[in-house]
Amino acid sequence: MKAKIDGKAQDAERDVQNHLDEVRKHIASDQAKVAAANAKMAKWVEQKKAASNAKIAEWKTQHEIAKLQNRAESAEAYADAARVVAAAALDEAEQASLEAWLARQDATVAQQAR
Repeated sequence: MKAKIDGKAQDAERDVQNHLDEVRKHIASDQAKVAAANAKMAKWVEQKKAASNAKIAEWKTQHEIAKLQNRAESAEAYADAARVVAAAALDEAEQASLEAWLARQDATVAQQAR
C-alpha cells in the first residue's frame, strides 16, 4: 500500500513539474508582448495626465472629433494592454503556486525520510 501511495505521489510531482515547465515556456514566450503592453500602459498614463478634464470638456464643446477619437483609441489600447498584463500576472501566480507545491513536496519527503 505504501509503495502504491509513493508511486502516486511521484506521478503527481512529475505532472506538476511538467505543467510548471509549460507555464514557464508560456511566460517566456509572452515576455515581449507583456513588455509592449507595459509600454502602452505607461504611454496612456502620460496622455491621461496631459488631457485634463477641462481640456476634454473643451474638446467636446468645440467638437474636436479627432482629439476625442484619439483619446478613445488610446483608452481602448490601454484596456487591451491591461488585459495582457493581467493575464501575465495570472500566469506568474500559477507558476508561483506550482513552485510552492513542489517545495512543500520536497520538505515533506525530506521529513518522512528521517
